[in-house]
Amino acid sequence: MPSGRQSTTVVDEAGCPIEDADRFLLYLHAIDSSPNTIESYARHLALFFRWLDVRGADWCHLDFDGLCMFAHDLADGTLRSLERVGEYRPQAPRSRSTCEAVLAAVHSFLNYWRLEGRGPQELQLYGDSGTGRRKSYSFLAHVKTQPPATDRRLKVRGPNAKAPKIINFESDFQLLIHAANTARDRLLLSGLFDGGLRVSQCLGILHEDLDIARRRSRIVRRTNNANGALSKQRNEFTVDLPTRFFDYYAQSLMDEQLALGIDSDYVFVNLQLQNRGRPMSYANAIQVVTGIGDRAGVKLTPHTLRHTHGTALAREGWSAPQIAKRLGQASATSADKYIHLADDDISDKYWQSNLARTER
Repeated sequence: MPSGRQSTTVVDEAGCPIEDADRFLLYLHAIDSSPNTIESYARHLALFFRWLDVRGADWCHLDFDGLCMFAHDLADGTLRSLERVGEYRPQAPRSRSTCEAVLAAVHSFLNYWRLEGRGPQELQLYGDSGTGRRKSYSFLAHVKTQPPATDRRLKVRGPNAKAPKIINFESDFQLLIHAANTARDRLLLSGLFDGGLRVSQCLGILHEDLDIARRRSRIVRRTNNANGALSKQRNEFTVDLPTRFFDYYAQSLMDEQLALGIDSDYVFVNLQLQNRGRPMSYANAIQVVTGIGDRAGVKLTPHTLRHTHGTALAREGWSAPQIAKRLGQASATSADKYIHLADDDISDKYWQSNLARTER
């Protein structure tokens, strides 16, 4: 793309781009959706268009029964995933969360084209959510009324997604710190674990974003980052960080960047001779973190550290809205999973209590 950002496309069995899908993806680019979101939507739409091809259907004439059939074929694995071009994975049921993600992409695609005056105009994708919002009788009721709540008509039922994996908090984190080879890597681990940040948010931090006196950092969504890093949160927010984060930062800046003659606006840069000084890429950060985990004997991904941070906050008694604000999440419900993880401690607390001992 002209901006230098990654471009994703959906192709048919012959390898030709599917124009209707591409125009929708171009719209996602235009509204500054993250590259990961666009890539995920592209993969989900590829499944949808392959299903249309197998069933001999046209998305422009899709009805609700057809959408239900797609959801069924998706859930039970009848619609198989591609391993690579021409090779399919064995048939296997998909999880509820996977099906919901695919359906969300398809709904967005259909709704986009509905607003453009194309597609199945009679297909009702949304209905009353049934949340039963009560009317407001306050003195401001005449100024603003709540719109009716809507929700997707088609939802996949099944067990909730598995709780996100976490590490054993500070003890495992110290193992990771000792396994890190550079101050930069220790700084990255601290940003993920102590700040609960996403990898893309860490990689987008500039020196000017850090407020060392107040021990905090701005997290800014920039669409022109040289490494393509893009914060998922559209609004700028601030995250407080512990002293050790800034200790690692000072070590990385003085002993690595300045010592190697690196002059960069970015906090996280490549230190190896090849590409030295360039902003650290997402793929490189993933490789670094998983490599540290392997050396430390702690199985993890960067998101594991974010989940651990959220769970630690829940254990300290933070509410879901407070955790969501801390993590830069748009919705408080996004933090519910951390509350549920912390609830698992209730059983342990009971068996350690005097009440449990008196009932034995």
